[in-house]
Amino acid sequence: MRNAIFYLTYNGLYNFTNGIGTQTQILISGLEVLREVLVKRYGPIDVHVVCPSPDVHTWGYDHAFFQRQQERLALLGGYVHLIPYKREPTQDLWEIASWRSLCQNVAPLLLTQATAYERSLIICVDQPWLQTPYTLGMGQRLARQIDMLLVLYSTAFVRGWETPDAAEVAWEQEGLELSQPASRVALADICPSFTAHLKTHFRISAGQFAPYTSSILVDDPAFVLQDETVVRTTLQAYGIPLDTDLVLAFGRAAPIKGFEQLIPALAPLRDRVHFVLISVPYINDDPQQRVYDQLLQQHAIRATHIKVFTRDLPRALCQWARTKIVVVPSRHETFSNIPLEVALWARDRGPVIVASTAGGFIDQIEPGITGFLVDISSYQLVTQTLQQVLDLSPEAHATIRQRAHQRVVQTYDFIHNFPATLRWFWPGEPRIPGHHAR
Repeated sequence: MRNAIFYLTYNGLYNFTNGIGTQTQILISGLEVLREVLVKRYGPIDVHVVCPSPDVHTWGYDHAFFQRQQERLALLGGYVHLIPYKREPTQDLWEIASWRSLCQNVAPLLLTQATAYERSLIICVDQPWLQTPYTLGMGQRLARQIDMLLVLYSTAFVRGWETPDAAEVAWEQEGLELSQPASRVALADICPSFTAHLKTHFRISAGQFAPYTSSILVDDPAFVLQDETVVRTTLQAYGIPLDTDLVLAFGRAAPIKGFEQLIPALAPLRDRVHFVLISVPYINDDPQQRVYDQLLQQHAIRATHIKVFTRDLPRALCQWARTKIVVVPSRHETFSNIPLEVALWARDRGPVIVASTAGGFIDQIEPGITGFLVDISSYQLVTQTLQQVLDLSPEAHATIRQRAHQRVVQTYDFIHNFPATLRWFWPGEPRIPGHHAR
């Protein structure tokens, strides 16, 4: 039987600037590892990665990176498809007009390509692709077995947490409604808290949820521990002091990430720790970064503020014994890979996680066991929690790190979780619409 996976994304092929890029990279790397196992179970599986057409206005476009991903997919027997969506050169991807064009323009491609396969799984990642089931005619009887998985990592209620955009809400509602017990469209159950979010904010109580646990590739070479000399060299290259305890925070330079809430809470600890902030702007001159600099100066906090995307610095900091804490102070966060990455890097030495009580952190972290949770809206509580972690004995600190690592390996490994998704859609016999395979 010939099978195909169509993965519709918008990051991770020609740029790698956010969590969606991470998910794309995990999929490609995971399929490289799983290929022989999956072929043995299902037969040949072609991988088609679909993304918006890039141009000179595309943020973070990296031609060399794009070429490497194309080469990797070719070795998997895979394909890359670029879908146009712009009517004007400066049209932004994050406009509903762009999303509508993507969904309309991808439908002919999917229908044409799917005719070559007895069985296809189409994975639509996030809001831009959410109405692909409508444009593909998933409510009608199709000639081939085509299943679709809608994978949301955000909603209008998360992106605009104070004032959700009504048009975005309507777009999401309409897209999600096509998942019904009798349909071939399922919604991704990426973590319990976000599934509850979807059920609470959208009228999808009858929708069917497929297992798609947000995961990480535990054995990825990126998580191989480095020699201490390499770690030291990396820290020195970024100007990180080696003779003091460190607190680290990293992520997008955006209000939703909560860094401006964290900085004042560090003030009472200014004589005890050096703060490392890695904030990644969406554009080259991001005013949010200037807000962080002003707050750091206002509160007289010893800090190093890195203003570009980097993977090597967090990796090194999380293997450094004097990095005591990684703080993730998001106001909203569907599911963050940061606690997973930190747990893998810090298994021998390094920090523990302190995260806000928002979103998926409550699923990922067992308070006091694998990390700590805190109400980020309270400066006093944040300070107290950071003080509590800094006061831990080396033995207690090590125990928490080891438990965090064990939990990631047992619960969030892509190598275990992605096959569970495929078994749900492809249980061995053709799935009857409305039947939940186990």
